[in-house]
Amino acid sequence: MFFREILGQERPLNFLKTALRTGQIPHAYLFLGGKGVGKASTAQALAQALNCEQRLADQEACGQCASCRRFAGGNHPDFLVLSPLVDRVGAQIKIEQIRDLRRQLEFPPLAGPWRVTLIKPAEALNEPAANALLKTLEEPPSGNLIILTATTEHDLLPTIVSRCRRLAFLPLPPALVIQELIKRRGLGQTQASLVAALSGGSLGQALEAEFQDLVAQRDQAVAALEKLPQGTTAEILDWATAWTQKTADLENFLLLVRLWYRDLLALHFKVPRAILANQDRLEELTQAQTRIPAALLLQRLEALNRAQRQLRANLNVELTLDILGMQLQRPGFAGSDDF
Repeated sequence: MFFREILGQERPLNFLKTALRTGQIPHAYLFLGGKGVGKASTAQALAQALNCEQRLADQEACGQCASCRRFAGGNHPDFLVLSPLVDRVGAQIKIEQIRDLRRQLEFPPLAGPWRVTLIKPAEALNEPAANALLKTLEEPPSGNLIILTATTEHDLLPTIVSRCRRLAFLPLPPALVIQELIKRRGLGQTQASLVAALSGGSLGQALEAEFQDLVAQRDQAVAALEKLPQGTTAEILDWATAWTQKTADLENFLLLVRLWYRDLLALHFKVPRAILANQDRLEELTQAQTRIPAALLLQRLEALNRAQRQLRANLNVELTLDILGMQLQRPGFAGSDDF
């Protein structure tokens, strides 16, 4: 993996190249950003550059030396990756994995000047593992760099965050994601626009997404939006209960609904239609836009954003959805941020 292969992250890449050039490498980095924006790829590119025997003037790995060939083969002994183990409790990085890592760190790197350990995602560290990692982060042995990746720092122990140099990885621009989808997946402009919008700036997620599945999910979400305003209170509560049973799909549902309302709002303000996510349903959007005032769309978008904040804060899922359903049906219905 090379720095030049990582798209849309010029700021963190320039920061890392400066650290390589000056030799000021900290003992630990925390790469923060959404899934699929290049955090793990950057960690591997940094590990390759640190161990390259003929690093280029721009701090890029040469790709030719013995160390680079090991990275290309995926078998470099000084690049370690700790990922969650799955058992009946769920997916976690456990204390046994951290203890094993600490035993390995007692010895010098095997093939080069640096051993780089990638811990991803750091949110998967259970409490005993996180506490065991603290001492290593305080005093790592020479020649060792630990890189943690996470979506946000709020799900990590503050003591872990304080021991790492933080670097932010931003969502990729939609135009870049669309360009890569057209080039790599052969999607048309309309298809690529929808997939890019749903990816939230994650090229990794966009490349993995199946267009037909996304269209089906979008169509189901829009159908639900059409039914909710006409539903009874009992039907709305049943809707909330049903979604409580499939929370794994809930985040995507909320995103699809927000994109539909965003497109409607964009039509109200006469933005170029080329930026709409749901271009394959432009006629229906145009008809719906004439029926729903902009002020109502803004209220519904705020209700969706509030619901998402509450769900991410692990508040009561069913009660959150009960209130959301009422707000989507009745514009004047008041919900509380803290219930």
